[in-house]
Amino acid sequence: MKGSFYILILFLLLQSCSKEFVQTDPLTGEEVQFLTTKDSATCQISKIRQISGKTSFNRLEFQRDNGNKIMGLNYYDSITNTVDYKASFQYHGDTIVMGNAEWMVQDPKTKNINQYFFRDTTNDLLVDDILYEYKYDLNGKLVQKLIFYNYSTEPDYITNYLYDGNNLFTTQLFAGDGITKLMQTDLTYDLNTTIKPWLYLYGDAFESYRFLQGFSFGSRSTRAVKKIVSTIYDANYGNTLDTWTTNFGGYVISKDQYVLQVTCDGEIQQGMGLFLGTIRFDYQCN
Repeated sequence: MKGSFYILILFLLLQSCSKEFVQTDPLTGEEVQFLTTKDSATCQISKIRQISGKTSFNRLEFQRDNGNKIMGLNYYDSITNTVDYKASFQYHGDTIVMGNAEWMVQDPKTKNINQYFFRDTTNDLLVDDILYEYKYDLNGKLVQKLIFYNYSTEPDYITNYLYDGNNLFTTQLFAGDGITKLMQTDLTYDLNTTIKPWLYLYGDAFESYRFLQGFSFGSRSTRAVKKIVSTIYDANYGNTLDTWTTNFGGYVISKDQYVLQVTCDGEIQQGMGLFLGTIRFDYQCN
């Protein structure tokens, strides 16, 4: 495999929950309320925090302007409570620049990200220039991702995203031949609970989970996810190497259907980054 594409990190998650949904917000001890009373308002995630009671640990904060455009982000380390990673975004037409060798291209109408270029310098002996291309259907759902290493004209990896309505139910990661399966992620939802478009639940070792929830990569799910199961395959023989299972419960949902809190137990999904234990969401509404 090229680059450091797979880093298999398994976490023992700290908390589980006995109820799928709660009516009282455990952060305030009061009944959940509306996030906004303006019918025309749109609310976007501004913070994602791992919490225990009222204490925050790892957290990701987006800086947004008055139009909810993301201008920067800070990721705080739980041990030192200092910024472990930060980025600022400069907009030049349809191009978003963050540093000397990292950029994205955004569709001017849909605002979906069409390309993301990244120079991987994590290996001192090898530098990889990686281009990600994103393909969307006519309804704006991300249906395919192509990954090109070091200016290759043929993709080195291909991911297909399959949906039931607006809800992603399977992600399939293949080698560049489009045949050799490396990973599959399957999702199940509570179909009786409608939420406002929430998270991207791409399980395919997504290239930057820190950017993922701040920018537009297609439609988001509108049902509460219950379980995510990812299976890792041996590229040579096709047998299963590992399986990651994550359960989602303990949802706190505002009266206008925004997810305020969720608890995850099991194993972390590599493509989703910091989602382990109890996660709190803050929003900016405009």
